[in-house]
Amino acid sequence: MWTDLKAPSLADMEATAHELFAHLPARFRALCEGLIIRVEDFPTNEVLDEMEATSEFDLLGLFQGLGLPHQSSSDIPRLPNMIWLYRRPILDY
Repeated sequence: MWTDLKAPSLADMEATAHELFAHLPARFRALCEGLIIRVEDFPTNEVLDEMEATSEFDLLGLFQGLGLPHQSSSDIPRLPNMIWLYRRPILDY
């Protein structure tokens, strides 16, 4: 019954995200080499402002980085690509 269920913790959601990512086709995962997946309860106020969100529940997740079409072999080293998943908005979706 639903009343017996507990919401997953941040650590549980992050582990699930990594497990699901590992099940993606190898060809896709190779294109995402070095990707970091993080889970937080909500986006930061800075992210909400940048995305012009009206509520902390407006964003389920966010990609931060440089997409493949924009990458070049002559690029200077940069921070790794990251996917942020926002636990509370996902659970409330």
